[in-house]
Amino acid sequence: MRRRVVTRWGSAVRRYVLGIVLGIASAVPVRAQQTTGSPGPFDWAGQIPAGGRLRIADVHGDIRVSAATGDRVTVHADVRHSGRRRSEIVFDLITDGSGVTICARWADSHSCSTHGNHDDDDDDNGGESASANFTVDLPRIVRLDVQTGNGIIDVSGTGSDVVASSGNGAVRIVGSTGSVRANSGNGDVTIEGVGGPVTVNTGNGAVRAITAEGPVSASTGNGNIEVRMQKLGTRGAMDFSTGNGTVTVSMPASVTADVDADTGHGRIESDFPLQVAGRIDPGHIRGTIGGGGPGLRLSSGNGNIVLRSVN
Repeated sequence: MRRRVVTRWGSAVRRYVLGIVLGIASAVPVRAQQTTGSPGPFDWAGQIPAGGRLRIADVHGDIRVSAATGDRVTVHADVRHSGRRRSEIVFDLITDGSGVTICARWADSHSCSTHGNHDDDDDDNGGESASANFTVDLPRIVRLDVQTGNGIIDVSGTGSDVVASSGNGAVRIVGSTGSVRANSGNGDVTIEGVGGPVTVNTGNGAVRAITAEGPVSASTGNGNIEVRMQKLGTRGAMDFSTGNGTVTVSMPASVTADVDADTGHGRIESDFPLQVAGRIDPGHIRGTIGGGGPGLRLSSGNGNIVLRSVN
């Protein structure tokens, strides 16, 4: 009678082959993984490496981000409806080795990309009243990119670099350790206590930027601009402009700059001694501060321009 030894040997071979397969799989680079069209509410938690980026793109709703107590990122979003409903909001999740992208979009629109962009620009979806409101806990070492078609953005105490954009709503960023770029189509923009260069734009609203270190550039179609820089790091041209409002810029007393200030209807004031070039015009001054340096351009269609010295 022939003895059977195939089972034990075959099992060993299978274990050996499986080990090879797993070894090969572990050597293959991690590819982006995507979950598309999941209904809300939405929850995700995980780690993003230092210098990696969290992107959130919201078709309609508020985004609020605060500092995490540990090294994990947590994201939660609720979907709310009011009035008639024409479409549902769903969520896309894309993860790769360097970051995470989360999109809240209309169910009948195209899915988002790793850049967090929507293929369609119909943010109100023909009167749809649904909204996805995000709350996020984010470690300070992670970069942040958030955008909403209609809603408030509030980032507090986190983000090594922050990019924030709202089509319609106020934007507030406090305590970011790196650079900040903030934009609103219609709403006030407030930047406080950030550690890097700042660029701010709003179509309609006031701009307030109080920073530990410049440079700063800011513009608004309608509203006052108030900027205060404790010191200037990497020097570069700075621009401040409003169609209607007062521009007030406070800088270190040691600053040097080439100044071009213009107001259609208002006055120009300066704590800094200005060496004026050309004829004196109360509404338009070109000159230098401290022997000259990077360009400093300030303009208001209707309002005052004020330069203040920070001691």
